[in-house]
Amino acid sequence: MRNIITSLMLLLLPVLAGAVTVPAGTYHFDNSLTAYTTVKFVYGNDAENRTTIVELTKDDGNLWTFVINATAEGQTHYFFTDTTLPAGLRSEKVTTVKDNIITRGEHRTQTFKDNDNLPMIPGATFVPSTGEQYATGTWQTDSKPASPVSGTLPVLYINTENKVPITSKEEYVSATCYVNPMGVEGCPASGTEETPLTLSIKGRGNWTWLGFDKKPYRLKLAAKDPMLGMKKSKHFVLMAGADDNLGFMRNPLGYELARRMHLAWTPDTRPVEVVLNGDYIGLYFLTENVRVDADRVNVIEQDDLATEDVTGGWLVEVDNYNTDPHINVKVTDKGQDIWITYKSPEVLSQQQETYLQQQFDAIRDAVYDNDRTSTKWEELIDIDAMARVYVVRELMHDEEGFHGSFYLHKERGNDTRWVAGPVWDFGNAYSNSNRHKFIWQNPTFECFFIDQIYQFPRFVEAVKNVFGDFYRNEYPTVNNFIDNTAATIAAAAVSDKKRWPAYGTTDINGNASTLKYYLKDKVEWLAKQWGTTGTTGIGEVHTPTATETVIYDLQGRRVSHTDKPGIYIIRNGSLTRKINVK
Repeated sequence: MRNIITSLMLLLLPVLAGAVTVPAGTYHFDNSLTAYTTVKFVYGNDAENRTTIVELTKDDGNLWTFVINATAEGQTHYFFTDTTLPAGLRSEKVTTVKDNIITRGEHRTQTFKDNDNLPMIPGATFVPSTGEQYATGTWQTDSKPASPVSGTLPVLYINTENKVPITSKEEYVSATCYVNPMGVEGCPASGTEETPLTLSIKGRGNWTWLGFDKKPYRLKLAAKDPMLGMKKSKHFVLMAGADDNLGFMRNPLGYELARRMHLAWTPDTRPVEVVLNGDYIGLYFLTENVRVDADRVNVIEQDDLATEDVTGGWLVEVDNYNTDPHINVKVTDKGQDIWITYKSPEVLSQQQETYLQQQFDAIRDAVYDNDRTSTKWEELIDIDAMARVYVVRELMHDEEGFHGSFYLHKERGNDTRWVAGPVWDFGNAYSNSNRHKFIWQNPTFECFFIDQIYQFPRFVEAVKNVFGDFYRNEYPTVNNFIDNTAATIAAAAVSDKKRWPAYGTTDINGNASTLKYYLKDKVEWLAKQWGTTGTTGIGEVHTPTATETVIYDLQGRRVSHTDKPGIYIIRNGSLTRKINVK
């Protein structure tokens, strides 16, 4: 596609200054950014009390078409609008019509006499540059505008009800969606344009929500779906990556390292291009969010406001924001309390709150024990899982890894321990250029628990074992993952950069090389500290045995019993059966 505006302006020299010709012909309007419910074209001469309004016809997708039957010379203004004014000839100055449209809060595109004297090109498409109330734009000579999507990734189309904007992290907006796989292997179609899936959508994140125009979102489908080929679920998030200057690859690499570290569960994340209400909003990563679920954090679901057997299951986060429901764990060597946000259950009874407070007060006391040969903390925290999570955060040189987004979970039972994980959010990885130190040494952010746990020799031994196995068995092929990820998203990153010039990047290969260098530099330094000959065996992640009975409800949540009415799935080894408790 090429812009021939400059050459065509030579044809307009005979026209009076400040006025142009509206040539007869067929024209198109790209409505993908403006998302007008109806589209109208308005033109006129400011010296006459004559304004013509032409109604456009929706053609294909977001393309609208109209025809000018007779050439109109000496026009001073034209613009596209979603005005409620009817089509036809009006006995008013075009400036009066324009001003009234503005007063009513209706939308319009650029006009003549606005220092953007763009001549109309028969057969071309006017493409607005934004979806704002007043939008500039260009004429493009193809009869249809080039699609903003790269064509190399699946495309997720989301349309909110009545095109309502998404402005809240608390309130869901009703919407529909569908996925066009674009021929990507292993990606199923989810819904279609004619029969889309039903979902709710809202904003998510903290700094990423407030600090960037490219927003992250949380999705809640009405029914489980294998979005982009992931495990069926209702719950996903769209990570925008606007804060990632390493080519969108911090989170994918962090999650890949966690998988190679054999954590119990690590979120799946897959690249996708997103079109929201007809507006291409760029390259995103659709990601499984952290929640209690049979296929995610697989612990027994504990009821909100439970008063009996409150030992589990629990899912909590060491949080860097104190706005979410949480308990405070007081420490004397930090500038703030430790904020433990509870994710499941979400609403606590007094018994649950007391139990949670006592547990983390006990953890604090155990990890701050001056006797570093003590094993009291190991009775509360699983040493192996903590070692694996810690090694992942060190590999990513993520100083924020034990400040926020640090999750722990616990199964029901008085003798069960808190298990570190799953990992989440590597947005701060490699932000500190001094990679030749441990992340708990003079960190940019307050670092909780891990700085104390690392003082116990048994934990350091566990870390050396985990790192040694990773170094020998997994690290040699990590660069292949980085290169493959870069190749997969390279074209989409170019499209994203056009949409978000302030955030995006087109040098994905350069970003990949930088990322590989950072990882190599950190790994080599850690190898000098820990060696590479360790072997794991401190503990293994628990998975149900062939003879263990596991019970799930229809939401996929693991439960301990079937004493409440409902339908349950009972699994024992390879046998599965459904029961209906009345």
